[in-house]
Amino acid sequence: MGEPLEKQRVMRVLIVDDDPLFRLEVAAALANDEQLEFILSEAGDGEAALALIASEDPSVVLLDLNMPRLDGHAVARLVKERWPQIGVVVLTGSDSAEDRLRAEQLGVDAFVEKIQLVETQLSSMLVSNSTTSQAATHARYAVAAQT
Repeated sequence: MGEPLEKQRVMRVLIVDDDPLFRLEVAAALANDEQLEFILSEAGDGEAALALIASEDPSVVLLDLNMPRLDGHAVARLVKERWPQIGVVVLTGSDSAEDRLRAEQLGVDAFVEKIQLVETQLSSMLVSNSTTSQAATHARYAVAAQT
């Protein structure tokens, strides 16, 4: 049996995708994790995502690229500018090298094609990217404090 709840790690995750069924599938995959507790929020477009990020301060944003109102590239850019401590993981149906390059240039923490997504990999990827993002943020703050 798993560890007591108080010993489990808790992570706040925002799932941003215009497909409600995909959001449900991702939420279900995360709910099955026995090592972590996820506090999940969902948004169906980029504008709603930015509002939720400002009010809920997630650890990680799972972000589709092709959405109405404000696309994933614009959301990723704004998140990295305004909240650099938040991890951004692109989960997209796009296999475009241009989309991948653009996302990487914006500083996303991971780029995963939906077709490659395996349920058992999702939670470990989030933990890995969250830890890396936090360490990089702490390093940036330490450097800024020294200058």
